[in-house]
Amino acid sequence: MHASPIASARVMIIDDTPSELYRLEIILTSLGFTTICCDKPSDALQILLVKHVDIVICDWQMPSISGLAVCESVSQSPAMGDPYFIMLTGRCDRSDMIEAIDAGADDFICKPAARDELRARLQAGLRRLDRERALSNHLRLA
Repeated sequence: MHASPIASARVMIIDDTPSELYRLEIILTSLGFTTICCDKPSDALQILLVKHVDIVICDWQMPSISGLAVCESVSQSPAMGDPYFIMLTGRCDRSDMIEAIDAGADDFICKPAARDELRARLQAGLRRLDRERALSNHLRLA
């Protein structure tokens, strides 16, 4: 039997609000994910240069560096890998969603995100990552 993809998945949570960071960490660890929590986007970007992360969940509105800028940095830096990027925000207009996806986000969730919604979207992200890895392995072996 194969190990659950969730059990081996590492998720970085970036949010400057301690209560939201803690809430998300509790939800994700209860779902079986390994988490890395960052309250400073600059710290998160440094960690992404040295640690493999499967999924990033990032708040948009933060005082030092916006989540949009984090998303753009991650999507433009091959050194950070290619994590599935979820923008989690209180900015819930359609134009905000389009702006986030144009900046490189793979998904967009309005706060507050329910546990079941997070689970479903994280599993969708893992499915995409699994397909990409399988294709990459297939092409390497061909």
